[in-house]
Amino acid sequence: SSSTQHSLNTMALFNQMVATVAALSLLASNATSFQFPSPTSTAATTSNRRDAIKDIFFKGAIGFGAIVASNSYNVEAANALVEGNVPPGKVKKSLSEEYRQGTAALGDSVEAEVLPREAYKKLESGVIYADISKGDGDEVKEGKKVNMQWVLRRSNGYFVDSSAVSDSVPFIFTVGDPNGAIQGLDEGIRGMKAGGTRRILIPPRLAWTQGVDDGKPGPLPAGFGPRQQMRRVMKDRIDVPGEYIFLEVKVSKVR
Repeated sequence: SSSTQHSLNTMALFNQMVATVAALSLLASNATSFQFPSPTSTAATTSNRRDAIKDIFFKGAIGFGAIVASNSYNVEAANALVEGNVPPGKVKKSLSEEYRQGTAALGDSVEAEVLPREAYKKLESGVIYADISKGDGDEVKEGKKVNMQWVLRRSNGYFVDSSAVSDSVPFIFTVGDPNGAIQGLDEGIRGMKAGGTRRILIPPRLAWTQGVDDGKPGPLPAGFGPRQQMRRVMKDRIDVPGEYIFLEVKVSKVR
């Protein structure tokens, strides 16, 4: 967590400070045994003392730099072991640009191409949809259980989340069940066939009106960041004209 990482950073800095003080103390203790030459004049004594003090601080600065340099790797390694950070030598799993662009994550079809305006249909509720590729399997109807892959984006095209991020675990729901899918998806997916892909534009008022917490109608974004984005949309833009949530879905099974 961020608090754990902050604590580790604070402890590392404290250790550096302790080590620095110890080094300066050691240098200072060595300096106390320094024997000034017998002064022949007050000016000579003052000059020797200044040289000794400069020597102490010069060596102390070098010691501090060496301590910081030697500890910097250890601090980074320690931070990397905190939950949420990447362990040393590991690379964070990231999605390719195709995944981030939308339904290209969903399989072997032409999701990336721009659909003509006439391809879109609008339902009375305000949901808009367009078929990207038509399936040839069982049809999605009331009462059918559906497995689907999905990509979620905001109306500006900004990628929010997808089932591919969660190891392609499908979203499964029963059509018509108010606790299954959000209303806009439940309406917009009907008429599809297994194997087909569809782009659905959902007004926020037909989306996560019950919230984006576990157990609510889905599909639910995973993680705090994506969920927080949808919370802000539902709070601040639910009544904004022309505001839509983009869902691109591929039906993998109907039963």
